[in-house]
Amino acid sequence: MEKEFKSKFITRSLTGLGIVLPLVTLIYLENLYFFYAATAAITLLAIYEWRANSQDKGFTLDIISILTFLAFFLAFSSKFLFLYTLGISILWIFFTLCLISNKLDKFKNISFNNTFLRSALPMGFFASSIFLVNHDAFFAVSNFYLFLIIVFNSAISDSSAYLIGSALGKTPLLKNISPNKTVEGFIGGVIGAGLFGVILSFLLNMNLLIIPLLIIGSFFSFAGDYFFSFLKRQSGVKDTGSILPGHGGILDRIDSHLPSMPILVVLISYLA
Repeated sequence: MEKEFKSKFITRSLTGLGIVLPLVTLIYLENLYFFYAATAAITLLAIYEWRANSQDKGFTLDIISILTFLAFFLAFSSKFLFLYTLGISILWIFFTLCLISNKLDKFKNISFNNTFLRSALPMGFFASSIFLVNHDAFFAVSNFYLFLIIVFNSAISDSSAYLIGSALGKTPLLKNISPNKTVEGFIGGVIGAGLFGVILSFLLNMNLLIIPLLIIGSFFSFAGDYFFSFLKRQSGVKDTGSILPGHGGILDRIDSHLPSMPILVVLISYLA
């Protein structure tokens, strides 16, 4: 068991490093066009992977959704991006409330077969990311680096939860959805996000508001993780894909970012 844990952790870490290096390079360059291209590619791959796990294998509705999004983006730019981000944030809050009250099963339309969610949720990540980097800095760092901080926060929460949950986890959190995830792991993930916020506030002289914001981001990261665990349980699949060794597919890797990014962008735009 210990050998299997170490092997899996090493594989996840190496894949994570392969993701982090180009991401950090992208942020370091602070080039809008490269950033647009990278986030658009991730969004399209997520939509493609979602479609692969649904019974609907057609592209027509995806193309219509993407073209409609682009048309509104070109017509209304920043205002549309913010309203879209706000709408997706409200949708994620609704999902989270259903999740913690154990009522997701009552909504039959919440599944991989929902063509609206297939496009809307990944494009929420794209919209919030583009909105963030196109505005003046909200904190003591550029918004490109703030994007990186939000992404790292979800990753740190996930890794902390995985390590603490594997070592100390005994109490299932939502056993009917994901029996391997524990209360101890959840607490470990939140603590990891809080410590990350403390370190940032001291090293980068960021406003202390970053600490509760990252803790909130950690909470919704878990919500995204559980939401996709629910979808995978419905469809009887372990991973949404296999492109990322140790992590599964694109959706398996960005599931925690899909809610945390739009929700934190909305909060930061109002509070920072």
